[in-house]
Amino acid sequence: MNKNLYLKLYVPLLGIVGGISAINAQCAPVNSFSENFDTYSSPNSIVPTCWDRIILNGASQIISGTQPASGTSQIYQTGYGAGKISIVVMPPLTNINAGTHHLKVKMKANGAGYLEFGYIKDTLPDTFVTLQPITITNMSYDSTSERIFTVPITVPDGMRLAIRNPGTSFAGHYWDDAVWEQIPNLGTHENDISAGIRVYPNPFSDILNITDIKDVKKITINDAVGRVVQTVEKPAATLSVNNLERGTYFVTLHFKNGTEKSFKAVKN
Repeated sequence: MNKNLYLKLYVPLLGIVGGISAINAQCAPVNSFSENFDTYSSPNSIVPTCWDRIILNGASQIISGTQPASGTSQIYQTGYGAGKISIVVMPPLTNINAGTHHLKVKMKANGAGYLEFGYIKDTLPDTFVTLQPITITNMSYDSTSERIFTVPITVPDGMRLAIRNPGTSFAGHYWDDAVWEQIPNLGTHENDISAGIRVYPNPFSDILNITDIKDVKKITINDAVGRVVQTVEKPAATLSVNNLERGTYFVTLHFKNGTEKSFKAVKN
């Protein structure tokens, strides 16, 4: 795991609307990390070095030693009710939107759990964008506990990956063994499935064409800040996009084998 110089500032959070647990001093962005949280323990630690924590309205997030997936420690997030939000913010990354890496993490909950995987600007809670909802039904680290999250190339530069408990579940949520790693066999999938596929014209007006649609399961279109503005299930080779406003978009082809390929396109 890559570790950098870090200045921690612990602040009392009881009785206030929200708080941030730490201030990064000199945490340079990294291109990978592997964190099992075992060098940190409750009650003194709340996030690892170069990570951050945001809690609002009495939510909680700590390092816990309650039957982790490996070793001695893990992340624990809880809180139920309006505005009781906790967000664990991961280290800055050089390749967050490169399309070459994914996040792998093991999760469990002590009840019906719900978290959200997404990205955030610095430690500003209102900037969190959900990339994928996470429903957790397993109450132990079993064969179903490992989750893999892909990150689209539409995520803006300078964002940080984060996991949020929005306060909609009574459960306590645990997660461990978080790894930002290169997607295995990415080059092979690219060559075999998506090589030669084009999305055209570019710039476009009301229609987009895809040269080979047979292996495409779904198409999503994101705007310049990463929001999904159009989703097409079982797409045809011609895609109507007359509802989109002028601007820059990212068109992502989701293939039947689970891989993706994105194209930048401009509507004039």
